[in-house]
Amino acid sequence: MLRLNSILVLFLVSTSSVPAMFAEDRLGIQVITDGVFIRAQRSAGSYPASDLRLNGQAALLASYRLTPSLFAFYEGRVNHLEGLNHHDPQLRQTTTTGVLQGYLRYSFRLPSGLNLQVGKFGHPFGQFLTRNYADQNPLIGFPLMYTHRTTIRSSRLPSNVYDFLRWQARAQPLPGYSSDSRGDNGWLPLINFSYPTGLMAFGSFSSADYRFALVNSSLAHPLNVGSPGQRLQWVASGGVTAFQRVRIGGSFATGPYLDASVRPQLPAGSRWRDFTQRALGVDLQLTLRHLELQSELLFTNFRVPGVSQRLGATGYFVELKHTLTPRLFVAGRWNQLYFDRFRSGFSNGARPRFDNNRYSVELGLGFHLSEKLLAKVSYQLNRTVVALEPRDDMVGVQLVYRFDPRKLLHLP
Repeated sequence: MLRLNSILVLFLVSTSSVPAMFAEDRLGIQVITDGVFIRAQRSAGSYPASDLRLNGQAALLASYRLTPSLFAFYEGRVNHLEGLNHHDPQLRQTTTTGVLQGYLRYSFRLPSGLNLQVGKFGHPFGQFLTRNYADQNPLIGFPLMYTHRTTIRSSRLPSNVYDFLRWQARAQPLPGYSSDSRGDNGWLPLINFSYPTGLMAFGSFSSADYRFALVNSSLAHPLNVGSPGQRLQWVASGGVTAFQRVRIGGSFATGPYLDASVRPQLPAGSRWRDFTQRALGVDLQLTLRHLELQSELLFTNFRVPGVSQRLGATGYFVELKHTLTPRLFVAGRWNQLYFDRFRSGFSNGARPRFDNNRYSVELGLGFHLSEKLLAKVSYQLNRTVVALEPRDDMVGVQLVYRFDPRKLLHLP
């Protein structure tokens, strides 16, 4: 694992996954761009001693109100990674997600506030995915439960429990500054930045809100339409808002998480769809004058072929934002992950964890340079609860700006 000395985030243009400004316009368009300059200290004896990279992103969000009750939304992204010093082979990678989100939504005129949504959309589990863009996220990083790649794999099965100990030396992404948790060789986070395809019913009435969805893939391992390994599964979520300042929510999801490609590796008589992820989440949102609190608690477990017990993990984060002036705010986020111990399978009676416990803290501040331009700076400390693991500390600076191309082109 690399020891990271510093990260400079050059700029990021962003908006929420369903921008509020789209609601009033028949046609809404926004463009998102970002650039991230990364400096990472490499392991002793490596050449060069530090790793320099440039990450860039561009995204297009568009919405169209077809009728007063029918609404269409689209989001696509292009990401580029460029190595700025010596890599062999040269580090250069561009990925395009033509449809990150694309759905139709119909709103019924009912007291229950019922809406039906069909297509590709953000997973309704929890609440962070709806505010992971830079103008909604008060910090630069993301919660650890979304970015840490566990030893659970979707495309390769362990031969025995000892494989999990060997896999603990896997490479991790740059902690907390990337929303790309897919990883190589099928390493899965507890919660992915998941955009499955399916059907969702949601709404609100009185002080309660609800979401129920049937989707094509799991919370940890989202799949696009046409990918092998899809399986219909469901998720339910909802919450209650008390005193107009406090919202308490809960979520539950279950379904298969393995790739269909693992069929030849499965024990005799079993099917890949028999091995599921279950997840139970609780979230809290609190607003008290100029103080905002956001928190999520996750309990999840996986049934893994060849392992007698379900492998469970617990993760949580607590995030605080305090607005000091109309322009200036400070924020912080504390994260922890805990992983189950094996109850059996080791000849010496040992009970190691299937992954290493981790914790991190990020502190930052933001300053509104103008109505639409926001500057943020943050420091993130990351630790693995193993003495030999290196420390991963990062510093980030971010500029956030969003714009509507129609105004540049003088379109209505």
